[in-house]
Formats: sequence, structure tokens, C-alpha cells
Amino acid sequence: MSLEKKNLAAQQQPQASAPLMATGPSPPTYMTPRTLHIYRDGFTARHMTVTDMDKSHALYQVHCNHGTIFSSKPHMRVTAPSSSSSSSSNAPILGTATFHSWSRRVDITVGPHSAELARPGFFTRSLAYVSPAFGGQTLTWQCDGIFGSDLVLVNEQKEWLAKFDHAAFSWSKEGKLHIVNGSIGGLALDEIVTTGFAMMIHERRRKQNSGGGGGGA
Repeated sequence: MSLEKKNLAAQQQPQASAPLMATGPSPPTYMTPRTLHIYRDGFTARHMTVTDMDKSHALYQVHCNHGTIFSSKPHMRVTAPSSSSSSSSNAPILGTATFHSWSRRVDITVGPHSAELARPGFFTRSLAYVSPAFGGQTLTWQCDGIFGSDLVLVNEQKEWLAKFDHAAFSWSKEGKLHIVNGSIGGLALDEIVTTGFAMMIHERRRKQNSGGGGGGA
């Protein structure tokens, strides 16, 4: 067979297809966030209602009783919504927080679990805790914003899990709680809400004590 015929036969044979190679990293999977709205039941923040994104479907009620050292414990209760905003409501308790006058520690319960919010270092306003709902990770609430009135919850990789934005110029609205992964629910959401409100009240107590010349919250 001539060389020309050999080349023609080789061209007519089926060629093995080259393997497909990735041209770049896989596109990221974006989580749909969820924004909860927080309203005061009255002019003070002793009783608050947390609604879903529609601003009308109540998810939680928060009752605070932390005015003095003699206040009954727990100082904060997170309950299922009920028709009454009173702290004596019989709605199921989903989470609690107890503060200490001579310590910056906050004792937390969420469902059957308990945890302790504590400063991870001496020169910090952050509060960290070992999370039962997030597989025993250490989660940390940090102050954010120009005046530190906003709060951010981060995991051990410093990734945001939630953010609390304070409503500075509203008589009825306390703020918004942004949940980065909107599919989070159940005990995990109860934990974020309970620890977030505990951190918010802890900061309020600290500022009140600082303004009055007192000790730590």
C-alpha cells in the first residue's frame, strides 16, 4: 500500500475523543437569606415580637426582666407566639437567658440544651459559646457597625451566620435579624434568636452600667 493510501486510511478511522477538562471552578451555591423583623410591644423593649419576612407572621415573642439584681430568673425568655404579650403568657418556652451582675457570663438554654456565653478574651466585647445546634462548633457574637450597635454571629471559619441590625430611628421597631442561610429552622433558629437577643441585652446592660459608673454586666 502506498504512503498516500496509508495516510488516507488513518484519517478515516474514528478518533478517540479527548477527555473533557474543567475550564474553571464550579459555580458557587448561593444560600437564600431570611430577614426577621423585631418589633417592640409598647415603648420599651421588655416585650418584643419577632416576625417572618412578611412582617405579619409572628415566629417568637421575647420577654425581658433584667432591671435589677433582684429580678426574677431567667431574665429573658423566648417563647412561641401567643395572643398575649405579657410575660405571664403560657406559651411554650423555646429559650432563656440569665445574666450575672458581677460577671460577663450569660447562661443560655435552648430547648433541652444549655450553653454559656462568655468572652473569648479579656479585651473584647464579643461573646462566644459552644453550639449544640451546630455540631459543637464555637460560635461568636461580635459587635459591628460604627457605634457597635449592630451584631454579627460568626462560626469558627469567621463566616457570617446571622446579623442583627439595630433600628436607630424607630419608635416601634427594634431592628432586623438577617439569617444568612434561610433554610435554617427548628432548634438552630431558636438558638440564633435566643443567643442574639441575649447578646443584645448584654450590650444594653453594659452600656447602662458604664453610663452609671457601675461594673460589668
